[in-house]
Amino acid sequence: MGKIKLLSAQIVNQIAAGEIIERPYAALKEVLENSIDANARNVNIFLKHSGKAKIVVEDDGDGLLYDDLSMCIQRHATSKLNGTNLFEIRSYGFRGEALPSIAAVSDLSIESNGFGISVNFSEISDIFPSKIARGTLVTIKNLFNRLPARLKFLKSDTAELSACISIIENFAIINDNINFTLRSEDRNVLSFQSESIENRLASIFGSEILERSVYCEESDDTVLVKGYLFHPIDSKYSQDFQRIFVNGRLVKDKIISMAIRDAYRDLIPSGRFAAAVLFIKIDPFYIDVNVSPTKSEVRFRDPKYVQKMVTNAIKRNLKKFDRIVLSDGGIFVSNDLNERNTEDSDTCLEPTVIDYLVDQDTLKTQFHNSSNSILSGISFEENIKTIPINSEFQSKTFENLDEVNFFGTPVCQIFNSYIITEMDDSIIIIDQHAVHEKITQMRIIKDLEIGRKQYLITPGKIKISEEQSRNFEEYEADLQNCGFDIILASNRKVLIITAIPSVLDERTATEFVKEVIETGEKLKLPDAVRRKIADIACHNSIRFGRKMSMIEMEVLLRQMAETDSIHQCNHHRPSFVKITKAQMETMFHRR
Repeated sequence: MGKIKLLSAQIVNQIAAGEIIERPYAALKEVLENSIDANARNVNIFLKHSGKAKIVVEDDGDGLLYDDLSMCIQRHATSKLNGTNLFEIRSYGFRGEALPSIAAVSDLSIESNGFGISVNFSEISDIFPSKIARGTLVTIKNLFNRLPARLKFLKSDTAELSACISIIENFAIINDNINFTLRSEDRNVLSFQSESIENRLASIFGSEILERSVYCEESDDTVLVKGYLFHPIDSKYSQDFQRIFVNGRLVKDKIISMAIRDAYRDLIPSGRFAAAVLFIKIDPFYIDVNVSPTKSEVRFRDPKYVQKMVTNAIKRNLKKFDRIVLSDGGIFVSNDLNERNTEDSDTCLEPTVIDYLVDQDTLKTQFHNSSNSILSGISFEENIKTIPINSEFQSKTFENLDEVNFFGTPVCQIFNSYIITEMDDSIIIIDQHAVHEKITQMRIIKDLEIGRKQYLITPGKIKISEEQSRNFEEYEADLQNCGFDIILASNRKVLIITAIPSVLDERTATEFVKEVIETGEKLKLPDAVRRKIADIACHNSIRFGRKMSMIEMEVLLRQMAETDSIHQCNHHRPSFVKITKAQMETMFHRR
């Protein structure tokens, strides 16, 4: 007799449950998907012990027919697929595994249209009469009670409840035409009534965060990308605030997450993640949603194309942030500064505090500059000429400051470091080093993006080993994309550099190439070049302590208005703060 035997149906169901039903939120997710697919408009949820003891979901959807009750708890039985094409999926629950998997690890009952059926850890009852005349009532009790190994891995009630709330929030975001309510024990936890998507996002993420966001919508013949991009100051230390929906399904997708990261790369510090809610619509033929049992992942037929499309769509809309921060009527600096790294943990200026006397150290704290970051002054004319100071500006001021100075009219410079400007209903305090640093950085990046390079009169030469020659061959295309022209000599012992990016001097460029070929590890070359750019911009910017004329301040403000992402420097510190007239009146108790 052979050694191989078929597993029993009960064991098979428990294995499937292990893949699908990890925790209470997973069971809740599967049942909610069925309610939505059944065209429900009202879904009421009750949890006991955060779903460990009891999960109840009641909806007013289409419900189940008498014959469907016994079928719905069979494995691979579904009403969601038409034909046999797994690439034409337009519903949530299509695999036909959820209900039998839940039934294998709990006491499950399903009631609909006057009848019901129950399954006690795979033991199926007869169909019985029910008082539920419309819609469906699903009750899940004692989850994992007969699987103690699984039960002990559940988290605390607080953590399990939080996970369940997140699931409901996600469904509420993508289904703003459905009302959701949640009760836990004897208290109402949340309620989403029929309302706009903006109101739902505001209740989930906070109204202030939503007000700072920008709406994005871009499309081509294949992909539609739309959603809400949150401000860089609202970035987080985790990806929990990234909600990605593909064809109405919440997914965790590395391709889209990478696209978000690439788009925000120059706007948020390393180690933090941009927050965004994105809705991506693509023809089902071009994706596979049948990748994982939990249906939380998708596979794109052309992932590079999708990534590029999403990255470009986000980048084009991130430019809107600079205009929003000046029209929101409040101070620009984030209220969330306590999440910053310890080196940037200074307290932001709160206009309602009693300390109205502001000294230079306070302003340094406001802009998160430690004392050792304030560099010695150099003449304005010695920088890289980002701001043109010439005879054209020595005899006149701008005739229409409203056009060229979006950031107001310069009033004065204080501490030889900060510029004060006046607008109709507010003042702005500008960190002159930070804004010029950003202006310089963005000009350099623009030069890099258009492939501007400088050809060397005398080619540079680097002696290399055989191992380094192999490293060069691996990085050659990336180096070329960054603006280098390099030839490997026929003896494979010398690199000949004939052109370098226009933003680097010859010595810096040569050292950079040496670093690349000596590392022997896969580097992110664009990131490395950006770091060089940040260094160059910092060292060639107007310094703290540099006295500026009124004309120079006006030119600087004009350059600010023409520069993307000017709200922070390339070290991700705020470059200006805004205080409204109303806030000042509050300071002086005039309100």
